[in-house]
Amino acid sequence: MKKKLQLFGIFIILLIVFAIGMKGTFDGYYGFYYENKNYDKPLAYVISENIAQSKPVNMFTAYTGFDTGYGFYAPNVASDFVMSFELKDKNGNILEQKTMPYFKSKESRVRYTTVFNMFLDKISDKNTYDKKYYQYLDIIIRQIAAHVMKENPKASSVTTKLYLYDYPSIADFRQGKTNENLILIDEFKH
Repeated sequence: MKKKLQLFGIFIILLIVFAIGMKGTFDGYYGFYYENKNYDKPLAYVISENIAQSKPVNMFTAYTGFDTGYGFYAPNVASDFVMSFELKDKNGNILEQKTMPYFKSKESRVRYTTVFNMFLDKISDKNTYDKKYYQYLDIIIRQIAAHVMKENPKASSVTTKLYLYDYPSIADFRQGKTNENLILIDEFKH
């Protein structure tokens, strides 16, 4: 009897994890592709949503942290970097400054920002990776810069800067220093 009760408990927890995961997947998909549109929810979405929103499950997941999804445990370092582009004409006059290339779709923007995960390696110990890996990271930045330059036919050069956000510490925040700083990691002229 005790083993059956334990197996039943494990089954219930796995069912809750599965339902929360399925609801999170549907929320992410429909929130991304149908952000401002009405849509009919599939049956699986409705069932997982009903399970997740039932009072006992909702209370259990809130107290245990199951409702945060597995993304809660993964590092979100893509948002800690920013790349700026300064495009100049042949006389050295600034044509435009921007922080992101033009993209036709949301997927492209998401893929672009996830490339920043690799740039964490630029601030790690230089002996950690082979020299060719750092050259590879530089090539990625130069390719992005070349793409940005193609967007403006008047541009003859582009200066690309890779920054890391330096958020204020809790102590600084309490003293009213709420502005983040940008730390220059690398700079390229193309």
